[in-house]
Amino acid sequence: MSNTNVLTLKIPMELKRRLERQAKYQGTSINQLTYYLLTTQLETLAALDSKLSKKSIPDLKAKVKTILDRIPDRTVPAWDSNG
Repeated sequence: MSNTNVLTLKIPMELKRRLERQAKYQGTSINQLTYYLLTTQLETLAALDSKLSKKSIPDLKAKVKTILDRIPDRTVPAWDSNG
């Protein structure tokens, strides 16, 4: 990374602790882990945006409905119901 900038972020303390734990587990720095996570997420979002920009909302809704219609009806156990 020859061209770098410093970016200061305010994040919740728990998120910072999670990043620290994960970086330690991975044997890397928080900076490298955060760079990796941001880069992969941005690439994923760009790929999704590219694919979705070629689709229409009605077509996507129809595909989702087709998928949901294939799910068999099942009785919800009492422990998993809202009532």
